[in-house]
Amino acid sequence: MEHNRVQEGIMEALSAAVEFRSEESGEHVKRIRDMTKYLLTYTTLGEGISPYEAEQIAEAAMLHDVGKIAVPDTILNKPGRLTAEEYEIMKMHTIQGARLLEKIPQFKEMPLFHYAYDIARHHHERWDGRGYPDGLKGGEISLWAQIVSLVDAYDALVSHRVYKEAYDGDAAVRMILDGACGVFNDRLLGCFLSQEKEIRKLYR
Repeated sequence: MEHNRVQEGIMEALSAAVEFRSEESGEHVKRIRDMTKYLLTYTTLGEGISPYEAEQIAEAAMLHDVGKIAVPDTILNKPGRLTAEEYEIMKMHTIQGARLLEKIPQFKEMPLFHYAYDIARHHHERWDGRGYPDGLKGGEISLWAQIVSLVDAYDALVSHRVYKEAYDGDAAVRMILDGACGVFNDRLLGCFLSQEKEIRKLYR
């Protein structure tokens, strides 16, 4: 119980810090959590994963962008397209997030640390190896990092951001399938598409 309270406290503090720094709504991280848990619960992606592990992974998914705490406001909340230099700085949020989580001694002892660290560092890796920061390819990328990568892309498309208007769900799906958001595992895409209409209800 004590571990759970400490974990919840750390999670709340880090989530609040990211929300304070970024103009993205705190609802974003909650949707990432809910979509991750939904896919692990209602598709074959959850095979071999216990309900407890699925819960831990979903909670860890909320910290995927914790490294944005280290990104300057001028880049984080820029209303227009990032320059090449700004984009390189933005990409560092993956490494910064993993480092930050690693520096919290109590958090390293928590059950979800492994998932949170991996997701923070690797949710921008791509199935074809052209992601960042480590250029992981295919099965080198953990299932949970792959799931968060996809649901994060979907949420970004269907949500209003400082640099873009929201797309509707159908347009978002087309863009994901057309490769506008990177390359994803076919199995992951199939599971996501089978539940997308249900997932869309999270936005009502």
